[in-house]
Amino acid sequence: MIQVAVLALPQCHASGIHGVMDFFATANYCAQVPGGRHEALFDCQIVTADNRPVTGYSGALVVPTMAHDGFAPDVIVVGSGVEAIVSPRRLDRYLAQLRSAHGWLRAAFERGALIASVCTGSFVLADAGLLRGQVATTHWRAAQAFRQRYPELRLAADQLLVDNGQIICAGGATAFVDLCLYLVERLSSAALALACSKLLVLDHRRGEQTPYMSRYGHRSHPDDAIHKAQDWLERQFAGPVTIDEVAAIAGLGDRTFKRRFKDATGETPLAYLQQLRIEAAKQLLESSREQTSQIIWQVGYEDASSFRRLFKRTVGCTMEQYRKRFSYVAPLERHPSATVDAP
Repeated sequence: MIQVAVLALPQCHASGIHGVMDFFATANYCAQVPGGRHEALFDCQIVTADNRPVTGYSGALVVPTMAHDGFAPDVIVVGSGVEAIVSPRRLDRYLAQLRSAHGWLRAAFERGALIASVCTGSFVLADAGLLRGQVATTHWRAAQAFRQRYPELRLAADQLLVDNGQIICAGGATAFVDLCLYLVERLSSAALALACSKLLVLDHRRGEQTPYMSRYGHRSHPDDAIHKAQDWLERQFAGPVTIDEVAAIAGLGDRTFKRRFKDATGETPLAYLQQLRIEAAKQLLESSREQTSQIIWQVGYEDASSFRRLFKRTVGCTMEQYRKRFSYVAPLERHPSATVDAP
């Protein structure tokens, strides 16, 4: 039997913790041989850093099913902690309370246990020193905070799942589903993973986070001149824009502006402008029936083929695929043309 521990963090995504438990229970059910004896493949338990219940972000209480002291599972899944997304300024204090679990995690790694994180659980692995030399992913909205806190680590924020061998990272809170499917396939069989996806009515494979990303702005920096430039760009992105013009709005020289903009936002001014235009296009694809060529023109691009390439490279799908997946506008109903009898 494969022993799995789910480490629940304070302010966690509570349904994700219980979702991992439910998934492995589903895997045990799907592994039954019809008419045969049922022997569970997985034994899944919830643990916490201090062996006490934690309160999820929603207010739901998550109770450990066993103490982690002396528990040596084959697999550890570190759940998400919402603080890394909603309150990144409190990260130091938040992560400090989880240090009591670092020794347990490192000991598990040393004995060869498979260790995975979901969403911002990757911050705990990084703080424990388990991501050195690895490639990580995390929730797309926490990517900037991750890069600032761990500049020496490699982050593939566009990826939904990154497998380093003994360390696996999954992005997004609901990526626990993708992680569980992957673990069942890796630890048992592709057939069992497929059976689970069918029974739970889940997409069997998702590859990237990029279609789900939305711009919320890198505004937590203290540079007022760059704030002024961002305000102007967010109002004027659809018109003709030159970097010299934006630098003048910020009251800075060209080279100083580019350096300070990159330091403040993590992006070049041109990349920031492109992201604003892509986000505007995504919103129009979601909320209107405008032709894609018209949308491209509305967000400030004259070269349609260039924007289409940029959109696909950035979002991970074509404009048409994005609209099909995320549009909430009902298509126009098609009625057969009325026929009129000839006099």
